[in-house]
Amino acid sequence: MFRPKYIITPDALNAISEIAGIKALVEKSRVLPLNEAQLRRQAIIRMTHTSTSIEGNKLAEFQVDKVLSGMSVIADPKSIQEVKNYQDALKEVEVLAAQSSPLTLEKILHLHSVLMHSLVEREKCGHLRPDTIYLVDDLGDGREVLRFEGPPAKKILYLLNGLLVWLAKSEKEELHPILRAGIFHVQFVTIHPFTDGNGRMARLLTNLILFKSGWDFRKILVLEDFYNRNRTNYYNALNFVQGDRYHEGEDLTPWLEYFIAGFLTEARKVAETITSIGFAPITDDNPQILLDHDEIKLVDFITTTGRLTSKDTEEVLSIPKRTAQFKLKRLVEKGLIKTQGNGPSTYYALK
Repeated sequence: MFRPKYIITPDALNAISEIAGIKALVEKSRVLPLNEAQLRRQAIIRMTHTSTSIEGNKLAEFQVDKVLSGMSVIADPKSIQEVKNYQDALKEVEVLAAQSSPLTLEKILHLHSVLMHSLVEREKCGHLRPDTIYLVDDLGDGREVLRFEGPPAKKILYLLNGLLVWLAKSEKEELHPILRAGIFHVQFVTIHPFTDGNGRMARLLTNLILFKSGWDFRKILVLEDFYNRNRTNYYNALNFVQGDRYHEGEDLTPWLEYFIAGFLTEARKVAETITSIGFAPITDDNPQILLDHDEIKLVDFITTTGRLTSKDTEEVLSIPKRTAQFKLKRLVEKGLIKTQGNGPSTYYALK
């Protein structure tokens, strides 16, 4: 079984303590449903943009917003497909986070097949890599230098199973979710189980662990922003513990210091945002809006996808067409969504 080696430094411990305080603040803050839906929508756009951008996607954030909303953009098809796939993968993460069962290899393979749909050959989509992998850096003068050599393909299944056993054990032993997520992130990237998409998968699974543990900060925390602001620091933090080729027993402390510091940076940004809107007084112009269970599900759906149709409402809530239309009318009256388009092409977006 995977046995990570690390220590929790005083700075890391203090950071985790501050993050816990911010988490409590965020959870108890009164945020209007529309505010929260908009913040979550912005977070999904930023997650998608930054995580794909780290891997070379050329779409700007406003273009990502358009793609996620089902609109057309002028860009290369591969970049558009990467963004659409990441949106679908985030939906799958939401589904997995709601399950009480542990993360399994089958779930990881399925998530990879969603993420890499139409981006790689079918035999590489949702399947472990069959060969040794070499990551190289382009020096810009025609030369390349080896950055990292992954473990042999024949060891991947053993290493992944060991990581998943450790993850389940760490949950039972109540290892702090931030440590659990950070350790999983670096070990997954180090195993590098797929031919392509390993970085995006690591970041998706990191979010899954945090969501499942209740450390999602109302799902408006975007760790990817920290990684993307200085990609060199992100890769250096990983490579510092990885070395230039796979080896076991590495000290993960430097990576965890980086990961926790980044988590605190983004948590502080969430606190600033929530504080600025979370304690606004209830007035005639700023009324308290109460949502029932079905309405929350619909707002969550439109937050993730950017749009909602009557047919979506029927399927999400398993209700007949007339009831779905009534539900949508109620959300329009509450000022949460607005109608777009006409006739059969009508859909709803956040107001």
